[in-house]
Amino acid sequence: MADTSTKEKVYHGIAASPGIAIGRVLLIKEHNTSFTESSDEPIKPEQVDAEVQRFNIALDKTREELLDLQRRIQKDLDTRDASIFDAHLLIVDDQMLLNEVEDMVKSQHKSADYAFYKVIGRYIAAISVMPDKYIKERAADIKDVASRVLANLRNTNRPALDHLREQQVVIARDLTPSDTALLDRDKVQAFAIESGSNTSHTAILARSMQIPAVVGIPADVFKEVKNNDEVIVDGFIGTVIANPTEKTREIYQLKAEEEGRFYIDLIRESRLRPETVDGFTVQLASNIESISDVQAAKKFGTSGVGLFRTEYMYMNSQHLPSEEEQFASYKKLALEMNGEPVVVRTLDVGGDKLDQKVGAYAEQNPFLGLRAIRLCLHERRDIFRTQLRALLRAGKFGNLKIMFPMISCVEEVMEAHEFLQEVKEELLSEKAEFAADIDTGIMIETPAAALMADQLAQLVDFFSIGTNDLIQYTMAIDRSNERVAYLYHPSHPVILKQIKHVVNAAKRNRIWVSLCGQMASNPKYTPLLVGLGLHELSMSPISLGAVRRIIRKLRMHDAELAVNEAIKCSTAEEALEISLNLLRKISPEVTNLALRGL
Repeated sequence: MADTSTKEKVYHGIAASPGIAIGRVLLIKEHNTSFTESSDEPIKPEQVDAEVQRFNIALDKTREELLDLQRRIQKDLDTRDASIFDAHLLIVDDQMLLNEVEDMVKSQHKSADYAFYKVIGRYIAAISVMPDKYIKERAADIKDVASRVLANLRNTNRPALDHLREQQVVIARDLTPSDTALLDRDKVQAFAIESGSNTSHTAILARSMQIPAVVGIPADVFKEVKNNDEVIVDGFIGTVIANPTEKTREIYQLKAEEEGRFYIDLIRESRLRPETVDGFTVQLASNIESISDVQAAKKFGTSGVGLFRTEYMYMNSQHLPSEEEQFASYKKLALEMNGEPVVVRTLDVGGDKLDQKVGAYAEQNPFLGLRAIRLCLHERRDIFRTQLRALLRAGKFGNLKIMFPMISCVEEVMEAHEFLQEVKEELLSEKAEFAADIDTGIMIETPAAALMADQLAQLVDFFSIGTNDLIQYTMAIDRSNERVAYLYHPSHPVILKQIKHVVNAAKRNRIWVSLCGQMASNPKYTPLLVGLGLHELSMSPISLGAVRRIIRKLRMHDAELAVNEAIKCSTAEEALEISLNLLRKISPEVTNLALRGL
């Protein structure tokens, strides 16, 4: 029988960090070996005190390792990336967790490593079953810290990837954030892992370190790929190609060279005005979830922050963030952006972002339940008050704007404004400094809000259209459900009609209108979005360059004609083809990347 082991094979994962690498494999089948259960053999009563002391020594050593790692990252990358490890340090200082471990050692006479594994395992298990993928990813951070503590308890060494002898492509079951931070950028050409997602801390660090990466690769890779096999990692579209043919290798070498030049050109163009050939400007802003994203946004020439997702501040903390903690974060963001507008979305939890710390619990229909502004106004005004106080105070240090999510009626906006005024009066009575005239806006992400746009526009300073939820609610689909994902089409004529209606209402009432959904990040839709007349598109920072290039090659007249034609279509595919036809004429190089999944 012929040997098929060296035939080319393509594995599909999730694009986590852009770039293409061709190299030899360093295969790590079982990397995180420290996170294993110890024997449950009891210790002697007279050993208890020594066991508690051993546990505390391991914690101290882990804390020092994390602080040292944080210092290295701050030096090699920057403070923003180093802040990822703040959450790790919180875990080793979580007194409730540590007390639980000590209690098990003392009351059940278990070893410290057995007790710690059991206690931390319960935390990880609880987070791992949460429906929101972002919260699930925090389980990886906890496991990372737990592995360090267990390694220090057992005096075992963690595998090192910071001193490789030659250039290699790392393929592993998992790379923790601390593993990733220590990768030798001169030797690790790329990595592909079975775990994780493109919003994990591992992926964030890979992007900062400019290492091409793919996450979520299938388990078959570890059966079929061997050490030293040649592989291609495509971090643009999320594929790993093992044992490529000569033809495939040549194609990817050309792609790597072309895309490298393309991204260098986009960075060079980052200071150019996003203006159409016939003189219409569309501002380009960034969607970010942490201050660590600001550097990438500036690199690609952002004109501001169109969406700052504050819920991740809550999810990354072991406790509800205080007013002072939030104030410090918002102030830092405002100062970092140096006068550019920063739109801060108030807490948006519930549905796909469950977090029990803020009182958001699983519901039968979570996307139709108590979430976002509903939760803040009707169940957790205490949390809402704290956030608004912090935002108003931080508004003195930059161009902050407050945006209320999940609005479905005029009454909600009026109630939110009444509460905001109440908070302002509190600060005034305390003689605190704050931005009394801060702009307020709303997310247009429900069909009700879209249809009521004229009335809502009279109450606010700006709109931001959230197409992710607008599509979901309009088409009556769960966008996370793969079985109905075929119905999720941003270019559907009914979606384009709603966007046009909202834009027209905003302009009639002379307010600013932006679009901040994933649709804005995809160059396939840029001609349509420009033609719809939006003042601003807010997107993932890495998409800024490609979208800017398209805008600078477009004529507004052509884009408007394309939109008018697309709105008359019967299907999303027909409308998308109109956009692509215009895109092919003005920017074939961006079209190719867009179709590859840029």
